[in-house]
Amino acid sequence: MRPESTPSSATKSTGDPKAGTRIGRSVMPSKREVICPECGVTSSVTGKVDLWVCTQCRHRMKLQDLELATGDWSDELEVGGTVIVPEGTRLTGGKIVANDIILMGHMDGAELRACRQCTIGASAKVDWVRLKAMDLEVGAGVTLTPGKPIQGRNLNLHGKFSGNAVLTGRLTIHADGDFSGQLRAAGLQVEEGGGFRAQLDVNPAHAPPPVEPKKRIPAKTPTKLRSPPPQARPTPPRKQGGK
Repeated sequence: MRPESTPSSATKSTGDPKAGTRIGRSVMPSKREVICPECGVTSSVTGKVDLWVCTQCRHRMKLQDLELATGDWSDELEVGGTVIVPEGTRLTGGKIVANDIILMGHMDGAELRACRQCTIGASAKVDWVRLKAMDLEVGAGVTLTPGKPIQGRNLNLHGKFSGNAVLTGRLTIHADGDFSGQLRAAGLQVEEGGGFRAQLDVNPAHAPPPVEPKKRIPAKTPTKLRSPPPQARPTPPRKQGGK
């Protein structure tokens, strides 16, 4: 999903009359991957689902796509869909947890956690200390020079990135992308036209080991009670004297 475009189906609602508290909604896709923010288990959801319950830890959250209104935002929000922070929105505090986040506004004190992917737009101001995402997508026209190594699973570049990246997955440089710096990843893909200048350490061994399913402990079979051994018959006393 490119950051410079918003879903054509998104329609803003009137919501709260206070500036920065209105939220727009968009139509949910027919199928999506949802990652639980509590235990990290991935689920595949098909069709329209309003309330999602994790099959592993039973964590509950709403499955909806939201777009914040322009203005200041300092609230708590958790959804299993996509949250769009448009240009003109300033996150002054609070915390946003979502499956996917499209950031085109400014982070000025808020915490952002994208359980799956965070897309950085051209007008975004990023606080790398308070931003956490499994996958990171750099939109077209974006130039990122983070002051700390970027850690996560996958990094998709449509813009320019200059710095260090430590990935358990793959770096993908699209035709309009450019990477310079140091890279440690499990995989690398560079499309024709993409720029790449880096110190490399690409090895599939950097990928995390596959998660083994938990073994079920077999139920104990009840122990059969053994019947007590038969009691020995008393030995009659021997007669003394006489034949």
